[in-house]
Amino acid sequence: MAHSPARGRPWLASARDAPVTTTETRVERAPASNAVGVVAVLSAAAIWSVGGVLGKSAHAEGIVLSFWRLWIASAVMVLIVARTHRWPTRADLRASFVAGVLFGLNLCVFFITLEHTTIAVALIIGALSPVVALPIATMFMGEQLKAVKVVCALLAVAGVVAAVATAPPDENGHTTQMVGYLWAVAALMVWVLYLLQTKRVRSRVDTVPYMACVTWVGAVTASVLVVATRSQLDQIHGRGWLWVTLLAIGPGLAGHGLVAWAQPRVDASVTSVLIQLEPVGASVAAWVVLGESMSFLQGLAMALVVAALCTLAYSESREGTVALDEGLG
Repeated sequence: MAHSPARGRPWLASARDAPVTTTETRVERAPASNAVGVVAVLSAAAIWSVGGVLGKSAHAEGIVLSFWRLWIASAVMVLIVARTHRWPTRADLRASFVAGVLFGLNLCVFFITLEHTTIAVALIIGALSPVVALPIATMFMGEQLKAVKVVCALLAVAGVVAAVATAPPDENGHTTQMVGYLWAVAALMVWVLYLLQTKRVRSRVDTVPYMACVTWVGAVTASVLVVATRSQLDQIHGRGWLWVTLLAIGPGLAGHGLVAWAQPRVDASVTSVLIQLEPVGASVAAWVVLGESMSFLQGLAMALVVAALCTLAYSESREGTVALDEGLG
């Protein structure tokens, strides 16, 4: 495998967590392990597909929605770690702190984006994550740049772009303003950083302690933003609490938990492509639940996305050995 001269740099973590050696470690992964990891990521993407619908159904500002979603998830994580006796250590918290901050920021920025644009536009810009993650994972994380990854990434992104570009306007005929695009780009960048930081940390922190740390730190991050923006927390009423709770447990804990568990088993660049199932599923969910229309060309574009994902999933599940450098652990 070709090695990058930048391997081992603490580009996504604090100096205290930086590796002190560049000695390479070979990690053997059975094909079955790869296949299960791929299924986990695809399942997470399917669960995330309903996140936008649940979030918009709660009728609250993005920061307020993220605040309650994260604190509900934090309470559930307390029950989980207490039941499993897998409380995070101080080392786990230190290692996961940056990812937790990114996690909280990503949720706030994403739901703020939904205040200024449609679910489709927000997710199409988010679908560009493979374009950002693929070169970063190759240059800084020692992952192999294979033709199948590049081709499937391009096809998936092209399919999602076409799917949203051919989508009819919303029921009010509104179009996205520049502020919506800027928020969507910000959400994209924070999301990619979170994915790659998760990949780096998960090689040394187990799934349950990691999810507990990022959820708790994310909740504190959202709380800081609530105070800084002087947001009112009493915006959710009646059935809105059901949607927020489902958002916290489903897309929140189940979705992110599956990705966190799968990270040591699937390349970060592959993960960023597989989760392109989310925009497709979200478009279907918005059509069914919110009544958003879908054009014939949009359906064809979604079929292209699914085909690219299936090809990549099959290729990754057939791969048996992946090299991880010491910079990841």
